[in-house]
Amino acid sequence: MGTPTLIEVTAPRGAYTARYLHYGEHPDTLVPLLRRIWAETFTRNTAAMVTALLGRDWASLRINPRPRRSDRQRPVTGVGYPTAAGNGGTRHGQLGEDLDGFLEWLYLLHPEQHLVVVYEATCHARWLRHSLHHLDPVEDLFTVEPDPTDGEPQMTVCTVCAAVDEIEYHELPSMTGSGVDTSTICLRCGSSVATDPMFGGHVTRKPWPRS
Repeated sequence: MGTPTLIEVTAPRGAYTARYLHYGEHPDTLVPLLRRIWAETFTRNTAAMVTALLGRDWASLRINPRPRRSDRQRPVTGVGYPTAAGNGGTRHGQLGEDLDGFLEWLYLLHPEQHLVVVYEATCHARWLRHSLHHLDPVEDLFTVEPDPTDGEPQMTVCTVCAAVDEIEYHELPSMTGSGVDTSTICLRCGSSVATDPMFGGHVTRKPWPRS
């Protein structure tokens, strides 16, 4: 069994261009892997990584893929294993559209801002925003961490003041005229992440503790 996923890149007016990834994995696993591929394979060149990811459909991503007798396609060094079926072509769509019922995750890359926005599929065949990550982890403001009571990744933690699940998320039609503007704010310290279709992400870290 796989974890059907789309790896996507933003396009004008809220659209996207995507490739299929069969073993997509939970963000706890795939985001760190994307960071390693970005840093080690593409030396932090986000545009080059995007070009490679959109070049074909993928069975799985791996930092050190090795040739296997069962593979019909040769592995791509530093990136992963292409699908056995080969090139299925790019997909185009809008986040607000109904999604393929077999998909579970969507990883939306913002090349100019070096951001990854993760969406998860809902039972209503829609995408629900799950989390936002910088390819450079030093820039992350909010992180998703395991709940110590059951080990599930349920807690959103502010890296400024350590508040747990004290965030507020807003999404409005963008003032740029296309797509949406978003803001994620820590209700404890006021630190925030704002995104818009034109300028991407902007992180504001408030002083903590307050003087």
